[in-house]
Amino acid sequence: MLRRYGSPHHSRSQSVKAQRSRTGERQLLGLPQQRARVASMPNTGVEEEYYRLRHFSITGKGVVNRGDSLRSRRSRSNTSVASSASSTEAVTRASAPCSLASSRDSSAGLSTYRVLVLGGPGVGKSSLVGQFMTSEYLHAYDTSIDDESGEKSVCVLLAGEESEITFLDSPPDNMISEGAAHGYCVVYSTADRASFAEAERRLQILWAAGHTSRRAVILVGNKADLARSRVVPTDEGKALATSYECKFIETSVGINHNVDELLVGLLTQIRLKQQHAERVRKRSGSRKNRSRARSPLEVDTTTTPAPASAASTPRKRTRLSASVKVRGLLGRVWARDSKSKSCENLHVL
Repeated sequence: MLRRYGSPHHSRSQSVKAQRSRTGERQLLGLPQQRARVASMPNTGVEEEYYRLRHFSITGKGVVNRGDSLRSRRSRSNTSVASSASSTEAVTRASAPCSLASSRDSSAGLSTYRVLVLGGPGVGKSSLVGQFMTSEYLHAYDTSIDDESGEKSVCVLLAGEESEITFLDSPPDNMISEGAAHGYCVVYSTADRASFAEAERRLQILWAAGHTSRRAVILVGNKADLARSRVVPTDEGKALATSYECKFIETSVGINHNVDELLVGLLTQIRLKQQHAERVRKRSGSRKNRSRARSPLEVDTTTTPAPASAASTPRKRTRLSASVKVRGLLGRVWARDSKSKSCENLHVL
């Protein structure tokens, strides 16, 4: 017995029947008209420009990638009519503490930073910057990526504050010495000894110009996944970063290792450096105000030494100078050890 699948009262063969006219001619089925395609983005009547916003958070386990999202640039403006989600985001950014002395977009209060990516050829600078732009995995060993040098910008949301970072790949030497950047990434390949020497030369230029103390400088050992081809040990790269008073991290664009950590650490170092400079400026200003408020009598009283016997004065000075020397030596040793330990921690100064 032949069974039909489906409802016993309504078979598939009877679902669509062609109607016949009274003259016996078969009429074609009336198909619905083709609907025109519409854009997936909301139609507001105004052409909008969207950008990618990368969201990160720092937890006890490290950097957590919260994903990427598309945002409208019109929502940054305070005068534009934004959606409820955009309005909530704008309120969150406005309520966050903003004590950074950085370049800001006047319409939205957006912090903008410039970072120079330095290093020898073939170390993966362009591939590293390209991976900064998205959470999606890029083919790191595509040789065409190395030719895409120039400026690239990415927006990052970290600690409730949105910032835009512009990376400049292979800038000229005069731009490096002038200090026209908020941060520097000095990249070398762990499989290339010559690139490590080039990175040390770049660090010497930055250190001589005083940028290592005032700017965010990170030494990056890229291609850490090439274990069999490694010629620069991790300890050697760390020692070089410690000697030039900068941070250190090893990355691998090939397996997307520590790329997000470098991006977040770079932004964190820029913010910390600017906050430290602001505190130093305020402290020096308060000292100047206190010195101006002093009367000449108070200054003479503080500068005049207390009377002491001739026999006891040289002995006290000798003991004092010896203790100062010991404390200074211990302080330098402790500072060197602390810098070595915090060299790989990109979230502290």
